[in-house]
Amino acid sequence: MQQMVVSPKELGIMMRDLRKKQGLTQTELGRRVGLDQKKVSLIENGNPNVRLDTLFRLLSSLGYGIALQAKMTESIEEDSW
Repeated sequence: MQQMVVSPKELGIMMRDLRKKQGLTQTELGRRVGLDQKKVSLIENGNPNVRLDTLFRLLSSLGYGIALQAKMTESIEEDSW
């Protein structure tokens, strides 16, 4: 599954969906990576103040990772300047 995520909120929703599809509670997921249930809840609700290594650990424990992809941008014509 590939999904473009552009905000902490979207990432949290995606992680919640992955966790639920695997039949895990927030507590069970947190135990896998050394977090309490409250921290997992904050992340799933889009808290932007999450360490990157924490996101990597959570995603890895769910069997996923992060891939970077260039955003699609509109081309700017030179004569429009």
